[in-house]
Amino acid sequence: MRSAASASRQAGLQRLLAVAALCCLAAHAAAQGESSQEALQRRFLEGAQLLQSGDFAGAESAFRALLEQTRSPRVKLELARVLYYRKEYRESRALFKQVLLEPELPWRVRENVLAFVNAIDDIIGYVRPSVSLFSDSNPLNITNQRDFTIGGIRLTFEPPAGSERVAGLRFAVQAYQPFLQEPLVAGYLTGSYLDYPNQPLDRLTVDGGLLTGLGASGDTQARAGIEAGTFAGQRLYHFPYVGLGQRLSQSPTHRVDGSVKVGQVTFPDFSYLDAHYAGVTLGGAKVLSDTLAGNLKLTLEKSDAREAPYSYQGVLLDPGVSFLVLSPAVLFRANAWLAERRYAEPDPLFGIRRVDHKTALEFSLRSKEWRWMNASPALVLYVEDNRSNISFYAYRKTSISVVVE
Repeated sequence: MRSAASASRQAGLQRLLAVAALCCLAAHAAAQGESSQEALQRRFLEGAQLLQSGDFAGAESAFRALLEQTRSPRVKLELARVLYYRKEYRESRALFKQVLLEPELPWRVRENVLAFVNAIDDIIGYVRPSVSLFSDSNPLNITNQRDFTIGGIRLTFEPPAGSERVAGLRFAVQAYQPFLQEPLVAGYLTGSYLDYPNQPLDRLTVDGGLLTGLGASGDTQARAGIEAGTFAGQRLYHFPYVGLGQRLSQSPTHRVDGSVKVGQVTFPDFSYLDAHYAGVTLGGAKVLSDTLAGNLKLTLEKSDAREAPYSYQGVLLDPGVSFLVLSPAVLFRANAWLAERRYAEPDPLFGIRRVDHKTALEFSLRSKEWRWMNASPALVLYVEDNRSNISFYAYRKTSISVVVE
C-alpha cells in the first residue's frame, strides 16, 4: 500500500524527468540532414506518446531502436524513464549515469536526473564514497591554557605530540542495501578513516546495522546497530544501540521526523566512562523558495556513566540553511551546532561540576556547474569553540577541507 507521501514523491519525480527530457539536446539528430532529423523526431514523439499512454513495452521498443541509431542523451533519458516504470532499476540507473557523464549537460537537468538516481538507490541500494583533503588546527582538542591548580598544587600542562596543526586525508563511505522490500529489511553502513601522514592520530569510525519498516506506510523504522571507533590503531569505544524513527509529517515542501536511540557505550581502556546512553531527536526541513531551504534539529541526551562525575545531560540545537545562487550556479550551505552539557557531580580533579557550552559553525560552497570525473567538489570551513567552566576542557579549533563526492 503506497502512502500519500510516497505517491506525491513519485509524481514529483515524473515531472522532474519530463522537464529533463525536454531540456536535453538531441545532438546526433541535429547533425543529420533535415529529412533524417524530422524522421527521428517523429519516431521520438511516437515513443513519447506510447510512454504517456502507459504502453511501456511499446515505448521501450521505440526508444531502444532510436538509441541504436542516434546514441542521443535525450533518448537515453527517455529509455531510462521507461525502464524505471517497468522496474528495471539497474539498467535504468546505468542509463541515467551515462547521461550524467555528458559534458554539456545543463546543471538543472543534472539535478533532476540525480534526484531520480537517488530514488532508484533507495530501492536497490547504493555505495557512495568520498574523499577529503583537510587541515585541522587542533586535532586533539587541546586547551590553550597551560597553567592549572589541582588540589592546591600549581601545575603546567605540556601538550602531547601531535597537538599542533596537521593536514590529512579523510576517506568516507555510505552504503545501504535492502534485502526485502515488503516489509522493508535493509542493512546500512557509514564509515570514515582519518589518515594523518607521519602522525599517530589516525582515526576510524564505523556505524552499521539493520533497519526494518513497521506498518503499511513504512513511515516508522526500527534499527539495531553498533558504532565503534579506534584512535592511533587502538580500540577507543564501541556502542551497540537500538533506535526507533517516525516520519511525523511530509509534503513536497517539508518533512518532520522524530527518533529515539538507546544503548550502552563501552571504553575498553577507560572503564570509568562506560555509560548507558539515551537520546531523543526532533527535526525537520522546509523548502522556502526555489533557491532557499532551511532545516532544524533538536536533540536531548542523557548519559549515565559508571562514575557519576562523567554522567551528563545535554541539549543540542542544529539549525541550517541552503541557498542556491543561480548565476553562477553555486550552492551555499551553513550549519550551526549549539550544545550544552551539564555533568552530574564535581570533577574529581578540579572539584567543581563541569558545564560545557559548545558552538560550531560549518560553511560550504559547491558549484553546480563544475564537475570532475562526474564528482562534485566542495570547499568546507569548520569552526568550533568549546567553553567550559573548567578551563582545562575548553578549546578552539578550525579546519578547512576540500571534499570530493
